[in-house]
Amino acid sequence: MSGRAKTILMVAGLALAIPAAAQAPTPATTAFDGHYTGVSAHVAKSLAHGRRCPRIHTPDALTITNGVVQSGARDKWTGTVGPQGSVVLRNKLSMRVDAQIDPQGAIKGRYQGPECMVDFVWHKQTA
Repeated sequence: MSGRAKTILMVAGLALAIPAAAQAPTPATTAFDGHYTGVSAHVAKSLAHGRRCPRIHTPDALTITNGVVQSGARDKWTGTVGPQGSVVLRNKLSMRVDAQIDPQGAIKGRYQGPECMVDFVWHKQTA
């Protein structure tokens, strides 16, 4: 087989493999599915050099479905949950909160901004 024919076959094989790999389902993270009530948002530290950090309201409730996090319209939290309960959230203000779901169903995380650090807590609602 000529070099050109080998190249064409290799490119065709890769082209066929890419769509199959892209469509492979990811494992669902359903262990953490449910509704989580916003409990608190506490300014843990202010680095605002004499200014006060803005008052933070109790966060919106979160809904987790198959490892995807969403909230109500006020904060518009979105994010993902990993298989071990690690959570990454972002809201409409582009705040990133790195959190963890503990065995009791609490999500606890921190926003570390340039001027303020805010600790957030949500608790899972029981049926």
